[in-house]
Amino acid sequence: MVYLPFVDGLRALAIIAVVAYHAFPGAVTGGFSGVDVFFVISGFLITSLVANEISNGNFSLYRFFVRRARRLLPAAFVCMVVVTALAWFILLPDALWYYGRSLLSFVGLYANFFFYWTGGYFSAPTIEKPLLHTWSLSVEDQFYLTWPVFLMLAAPFLSKRTIIGIVVLAIAASLWLAEAKIAVDQEYAFFMLPARAWELLSGAALALVAPQIKFGKAASEALSIAGLMAVLGSFFLLDRGSEFPGLNAAPACVGTLAILAGCTSENVLLRRALSSRPLVFTGLISYSLYLWHWPLLALASYRLERPLNTEEASLIVLASVLVAAISWHWIEKPFRVSHRPPAGATHDPLDLKFVSAAVSCVLVMLAAAGTIKGMKGFPERFAPETRRILSELVAGNPHRMACDEFENVFANDEICNFGKRRTPKGSYEIALFGDSMGDHWAPLVAKYAEDHNLAGRQVTNGGCALLFDVSIPGQAEDKARECASYQSAAKTFIQRNPGLKIAVISGFWEKWLALLNSASANPPDRTARALSNFDQALETTVRTFTDRGIKVVIIGQIPVYEDLPVRCIIREVENHRDASGCGMSREQALDQVNLSNAALTRVAAANPGVSLSLPVEYMCQQERCSPIMDGVLLYRNGGHVNQFGSRLLERFVKFPEVAVERQASRF
Repeated sequence: MVYLPFVDGLRALAIIAVVAYHAFPGAVTGGFSGVDVFFVISGFLITSLVANEISNGNFSLYRFFVRRARRLLPAAFVCMVVVTALAWFILLPDALWYYGRSLLSFVGLYANFFFYWTGGYFSAPTIEKPLLHTWSLSVEDQFYLTWPVFLMLAAPFLSKRTIIGIVVLAIAASLWLAEAKIAVDQEYAFFMLPARAWELLSGAALALVAPQIKFGKAASEALSIAGLMAVLGSFFLLDRGSEFPGLNAAPACVGTLAILAGCTSENVLLRRALSSRPLVFTGLISYSLYLWHWPLLALASYRLERPLNTEEASLIVLASVLVAAISWHWIEKPFRVSHRPPAGATHDPLDLKFVSAAVSCVLVMLAAAGTIKGMKGFPERFAPETRRILSELVAGNPHRMACDEFENVFANDEICNFGKRRTPKGSYEIALFGDSMGDHWAPLVAKYAEDHNLAGRQVTNGGCALLFDVSIPGQAEDKARECASYQSAAKTFIQRNPGLKIAVISGFWEKWLALLNSASANPPDRTARALSNFDQALETTVRTFTDRGIKVVIIGQIPVYEDLPVRCIIREVENHRDASGCGMSREQALDQVNLSNAALTRVAAANPGVSLSLPVEYMCQQERCSPIMDGVLLYRNGGHVNQFGSRLLERFVKFPEVAVERQASRF
C-alpha cells in the first residue's frame, strides 16, 4: 500500500481529542468520539490492504495476523508490564484484583465484554479501571479476526458489487442495532462489536469503492472541509450525557469518511495540513499514546484520591507523549518490519521467531493476570491492621446478588429471609425497601430483626427509588421500565404480607429530589416545586404503608464522597491517629443533604406512623464526619456503607415501639 501521511494526521486529531477528554474533563466534552474516528480509519486501512492482496493473489491470513501482532503486541506488552508494576505499588487489593481481571480480559481479547459486564465507560469510579481504554482495542481485534476471513472466503465466489451490497446491509443492520440498544442497554451499544461494526465497516465500504470514485478538485475540497467540521463538531458538541453511539456517532464517522474520500481523491488543502510534520508525528505515536495515557492518568488520580488538577494532568499528558515517542521509536518501529518468505520457504524465519516470542509474552501476561486475580489483589502486601480495614472496605451486603432487584422480590427466601424464619404461609413482619442506598442497610435491618425475633425480608432494587405512583424524569427507557416493575413488585409484596409491621425505606434521596426538580417548569419556583413534588411522592409512598397500619422507618442519605479517602484512612489507622481528618466537614455533609433531609422531616412530622433517622446527625457529630467509628470503617465505597458499618449504625436508628416485643433489655 502507498503510505498516506494525511491518515496519520487524522489519527492525530483523534488521539488529541481522546487524551484531552480523559485529562481535562469539560475541555473537549465529546472527545470520546475520537475512538469512532479510529474505527473508521482502521476499517478503511485494513480493508484496503486485504482487498489489494486478495486482488493480487498473494493474501495470507497467517501473514496478516503476524503483521497485526507485530503492529500491536510489542508496545502493548511493554506497557502492560510497566503498568502492572505501578499498579502493584499503587492499587489497594480490591482495585488490584479488578486490575488483574481486566488485564486477563485484555490479553484474551474480550476487554469490551469485561467492562460491559462490570460497569460502563462513563460510570464511576473510572480511576479504579486503569485498563478501561482497552475496550476499543478488543473491538478492533475482534474485527480483525473476522472481517479478513470473510473477504478471503467471499472473494472467489462473490462479485465485488455483491460484497459491497452485503457490507452496506451489514452497516444498516449494525447501526439499527446500535440505535435500538441505546434505549434499552446503552452499555451494550457502546462496548460490543455488533453495535460498533457499522463504524469499522463504513471505512471498509469506502476502501472497496474508492478506486472507482474520483471527485473533482472543488468537490474534494468541499468534502474534506465538511468532514472536518463534522468531526470537530462531534468533539465539542457531544458530552457524556449524549445518547451514544448510534446516530450521534454518525457525524464523526461520516466526517471521517468525507475526509478520507476527499483527501484520497485530490491533493486538497486539508490533505496538506494533515500531512504536516507535527500532526504526522502525533499520528505515528497515537497507538502508544493511547496505550499509555489513560493508565498513567488513572493511577495518578487513584494515588492522590482525587481528580487531577490542570497542572497535574498536563504533566501526565507530557509524560505520556514522551513515553509514547520512545515506545514508537524503540519498540513499534523495529518490530513492524515483516518480510516475505524467501524462495522455497513457507514462512519467514524472522516471523517464526517473532511468533514464538509473542506467544511467550502472551503467556507471561496471562500468568501475571491470573495470579493477581487468583490472589485477590495480594492483601498480604499490607500490615494486619490495614488488612482488617481493607476487608471491611470490600464487605457489602453479602446477600445483595440474591435479594436485590425486582426479579428477586419473591425469590430466594431461604437466603433473603433474615431474623426469624417465616412460616411457609406466614407473613413477613419487617421489610427493607429502596435503591442501593437502601440495600446497604440490609445488615442493619437484619440485626434489628434478629434482636427482636421478627421475620424480615429485603425488597430493594439498585437505581430505583421507592416512590409509588410517580414517574422519575431523566431515566433511560430500560431503567424506567425496571423501576416500574420494582414499584409493582413492592406493592404486591405489601399485599401478600398482611402481617407486615415495619417498613424501612432509604435511598439516594438527593438524587431523586434533583430528578424531580428537573421536571419543574418555572425556574423561579423550581426548588419549591421540587420539594412539593418530592414531598407529595414520599407522602403517597408512606401512606401506602401507614394506611395499612404498617409503621415506617425512613433513613436519610449518608454523606457521599466522590472518592473515598482510603489511603488517608489507612495512614491514620496505622499510626493510631484519629481518622476524622480524612472525612469531609460537617458543613459539607449538611450541604449535600439539606434539601432531602428537610423534605423527609416534613413528611415524617405530618404522619405519626413514621420514624425518621438522619445519618448525617450521627456520622458527623463533631466538626468533621469521620469515616471510622469505634475503630470500624463505615464505608464500602464513596456512596455506601459496608456491612460492618451498617450493623454498627443500627443503634442510632429510631425504630417504632411496636417492634420492641422481645429482648427489650437491650435498650
